[in-house]
Amino acid sequence: MKQKKVCVIGLGYVGLPMAVALSNVKVKGKFYYQTFGHDIDNYKISKLIRGIKNKKLPFDSLDNDLKKKFSFSCSNNKIKIIKDLNELNKMDIIVLSVNFDFIGNKNSFKNIIKLTDKIVKNVKKGTLILIETTLPPGTYEKILMPLIKKTLLKRRIALNKIFFGYSYERVMPGEKYYNSIINNFRCYSGYNKASKIKVLKFLQTFINFKKFPLIELNSITECETAKILENSYRATNIALVDEWVKYASLIQVDLLKIIKSIKIRPTHSNMMLPGLGVGGYCLPKDALFAIKSSQIIHKKKINFPFIRLTSKINNKMPLTSFELIQRKIKKLSGKKILIMGVSYKENVDDVRNSPTNILIKKLKEKGSKITIHDPMVLKNKIPKFSLFNIVLFCVKHKAYKNIPSKFFSKTTSYFDLNNILNEKKINFLRKKNLKFFILGRYHE
Repeated sequence: MKQKKVCVIGLGYVGLPMAVALSNVKVKGKFYYQTFGHDIDNYKISKLIRGIKNKKLPFDSLDNDLKKKFSFSCSNNKIKIIKDLNELNKMDIIVLSVNFDFIGNKNSFKNIIKLTDKIVKNVKKGTLILIETTLPPGTYEKILMPLIKKTLLKRRIALNKIFFGYSYERVMPGEKYYNSIINNFRCYSGYNKASKIKVLKFLQTFINFKKFPLIELNSITECETAKILENSYRATNIALVDEWVKYASLIQVDLLKIIKSIKIRPTHSNMMLPGLGVGGYCLPKDALFAIKSSQIIHKKKINFPFIRLTSKINNKMPLTSFELIQRKIKKLSGKKILIMGVSYKENVDDVRNSPTNILIKKLKEKGSKITIHDPMVLKNKIPKFSLFNIVLFCVKHKAYKNIPSKFFSKTTSYFDLNNILNEKKINFLRKKNLKFFILGRYHE
């Protein structure tokens, strides 16, 4: 069996775990891929090179599977870094896992166009180029393919000699990081039938497709659309609960208990609970890609009222928590406040678009003195709660699950803004008559 050479371009929170997964693929007891990686971020690469040398991930993770797989790959020289894209002419498969951000006009496509052109200028015949970056629907077929055809024409290579596919990632950082790559449903498509077959065979090498069937869509544009609709739905689900938090406070009901009673129904099991807000790299921006796609790529102005309202609500969602704090603590100026968790979600060290940062900004504007604790980002010890006037539980980190009861001081006010404290801890706080408030629950 001849090994395949695969290169992952973009070695961030998605690309690097993907490279790790590929470097561990075995077929008939033998490693199937020679895995390479590339990134234009010199700081990220230098950090990764140190990580490879020390057999330690360049970012923090609670996923022992990912840590072990990465360490194994490093020990056995399974992941190699390439600095020059000219080396792509040796690859059989190229996976693009780079960021795409909309700045506001067509120039936003500049980086992905430039990168695609470099790749196509260097690939050999028979190469599969698979993009898993989230893109505005129509990007691949309307913007990238005309460029690809022109470049291949200059190289005198027929379009059907290279295979082009798209399969957006569904990686979920956290305790089951690695598992989310190999045990997860995937949609995919290709530029033509031959490309679709190539993509399918590639995905089947590292995904447990018998338990998690791979879904073929008609076109790459359909596949791009699936990711945007998927994240639009998730973002809207989060936004919906915000107005009910405010209403529950008005009519004095326990919204958390109400939602949990509704979630028992299988058809409603993914209903969101009250929280501080949405963050991370994807959800705050992905839904807006539909608007930009219709305007810039397809030249049609579609309003998308739900998407616009969802984005507006989610951007302001941390203010709902801020308003709760203001109602219960009349004077915030000079108050010492401990922030428990600053990453955008539990058990990750990623702070991009973290809703906690919006809350911190508002508290500082009121003159509050802020101290931040985060076991993933800062890796600091939890300070004594008695040193603070207010403690805000913002992120549901595993480290906060079993905070000893002795940490809770009677002189401090506590706010659970993300359904972090369990019922046992809540009952303890009630029994001790401590001042605590939970977002979504009515308080006297």
